[in-house]
Amino acid sequence: MKEKSDIAVLGGGNAGQTHAADLALAGYKVRLYELPEFAPKSLGKAMETGEIELGGTQSNPKGFKRTGIAKIDMVTTDMSEALKGASIVIVAVPAFAQEAFFEKMIPYLEDGQIISIHTDNFGSLILRKMMREKKCDAKVIIGGWHSQPYGTRLTEPGKVLCDIREANQIYDTLPSKDSDTFIKAVRNLPIFDGVSDFIRADTVIGVGIENANPVVHVPGSILNVGAMEVSETEGLFNIPKGQWSLYTHGMSPSVSRAQAAFYHEELKIMNALGLKVTHEYPDKQFFSKVSIMAPEVFIPFGIASLNPLNWRVNGPTSVSHRYFTEDIPIGCVVRYSLAKAINVEVPIIKGMIDLGSIICERDFLKEGRTLEKIGLGGLRREQIIKYVREGNI
Repeated sequence: MKEKSDIAVLGGGNAGQTHAADLALAGYKVRLYELPEFAPKSLGKAMETGEIELGGTQSNPKGFKRTGIAKIDMVTTDMSEALKGASIVIVAVPAFAQEAFFEKMIPYLEDGQIISIHTDNFGSLILRKMMREKKCDAKVIIGGWHSQPYGTRLTEPGKVLCDIREANQIYDTLPSKDSDTFIKAVRNLPIFDGVSDFIRADTVIGVGIENANPVVHVPGSILNVGAMEVSETEGLFNIPKGQWSLYTHGMSPSVSRAQAAFYHEELKIMNALGLKVTHEYPDKQFFSKVSIMAPEVFIPFGIASLNPLNWRVNGPTSVSHRYFTEDIPIGCVVRYSLAKAINVEVPIIKGMIDLGSIICERDFLKEGRTLEKIGLGGLRREQIIKYVREGNI
C-alpha cells in the first residue's frame, strides 16, 4: 500500500461518511465522492467545509472507539479527481446504487488499484461484467464484503453516529485467486479497527449469500407488513409514529420459523454449488429478538445493544424501505436465480419474492439481480465456479 494519502471513498451516505471520517481521524488523507445529483442533500455543508463529525457508542468486543470532527481532504462530485492516483477505492453505497457509481468509475480506473465493495451484494460480479462490456482492461483487484464494518446512521449531513463496529468481516475477491493480495492491502485500514476476525468466504457468491440481511429482513418485514402499516397511524399498538422496529415489535416464533426455513434454502444453494459456508447457525439462534444478528456482529450484551433506543434500528416504516426494495430484488432474486440455474427448489425464497412484488406493486423478478445481470447467465454450475475462483470459464 502507498502512503496514507491515497484512499478514495465513494458514496456520501451514512456508510460513506463514516468510512471517510474514520480514515481521516486516523491520519489518512481521504477523497470523498458523491454523485452530483445527491451531493447537496447528503453532504450539505460538508461539501464546502470538508468536515464530518463521527460519534456513537461504537460497540465492539475490543472496546475500540474513535470520535471527533474529521477534516476530509477532498469532497468532490468529480470522479476523475477522486480516483486519480488512489491505490485503494472504497465503494460504500447501497446495492441499488452500485451500477450508477460503477458507470462513473470505470473510465478512470488505474492499474494496480484495490477496489473494496461494502456491502458487496454480488456487486463485484456486476463491476467485472460492466468492465468487460466497456472494454476496460485496467488491472484492478476487486473484493467484496458481506456487510459494512459499521452499524451507523446519518443524523444530518456531515454528522454520523456509529453505534456498532462489526467484529467479524467476511470477504473474498473476484476472482478468488486475488484474495491474498486484497486482504493484505486492506486489513489494517482504520475502518476495521473493531474487527476481531477476517473470514474468507468460499467465493464472492459465498460473500453474497452469507449476508444475513435478506434472511432476517425479508420474512420479518413481509410477515409483519400489516402491523407495520397500522402502527404508522399514530397511537395504535402504543408505538409512536415512525418508531416501528422489526427487531423489537416484529420477531415471534412464527416469524422465526420462516426465517429459519429461508436460511435452510440458502444452505441448499451453497451445497448444490459445492461451496462451503464459513459457519452454520443453529435453528435456535433464529428464535430471539435479534435473530442471527447478535452473533453476526458479535455484540457484547447483544439484546441491550440492539434495542432500537440504543441502536436506532427503527423500521421498516413503509414498503419503500430497503428491507423490501433492496433485500428482495437484490438479495432474494440472486438466490432464486442461482437455485433455478442449478435445479434447486427454494419455495420460501420464491414466495418472498412473489409476495414482496404484490405488496410493493413492483415486479421484483424482472427488475432484480438475475444471473444475466451479474454476468453468470447461461453458465453451467462448473463454469460459474471456475469463473468466480479463477476469473475465466
